[in-house]
Amino acid sequence: MKAAQLAEQVPMVREATTGAEAARVIAEYRLSGLVVADDDGVPMAVVPGSQLLSLVLPQYVRDDPNLAHAYDEAGADEMCAALNHATIGQLLEAKRLAAVKPPSVLPDDTLIEIASVMDGGRTPVALVIDDDGVFHGVITLSRVLAAIAAAAGQDSPLVRRRLEQDVLHRHEPG
Repeated sequence: MKAAQLAEQVPMVREATTGAEAARVIAEYRLSGLVVADDDGVPMAVVPGSQLLSLVLPQYVRDDPNLAHAYDEAGADEMCAALNHATIGQLLEAKRLAAVKPPSVLPDDTLIEIASVMDGGRTPVALVIDDDGVFHGVITLSRVLAAIAAAAGQDSPLVRRRLEQDVLHRHEPG
């Protein structure tokens, strides 16, 4: 399977997106990471979704996880609500999130080439960009693993659906 066949449309966030909105996007679409786009919609960074978990934790809890037991449910809810006041841009600038430049593959790259790029970049997404710099979509970890499962003989209706259906519905021209 080629990269162009695996490319899909996924929701992207901007630097002005709040941490809470980013968490909602990941949850709604079951994403493993966020693609952060500039104001023109060009992908500029990837943030693994697991990093959003650290945003609700004060540094002293990150340093000593046993202190997490000191918070009751109301206190935990307050810490989560604080994400409504911090944007992705602010969190990146403060180094609370560590974004990586999204790796890219060519439309004709094979499944092994895609897996190699994603593994080397330790990122759950890769961009599909042709030699002219035209963006074709994003390849997610779940889509790559679905293709690997199918190629390994572990096909199923859910695997086929993951390969056939984008996270977002494509807007066909016309």
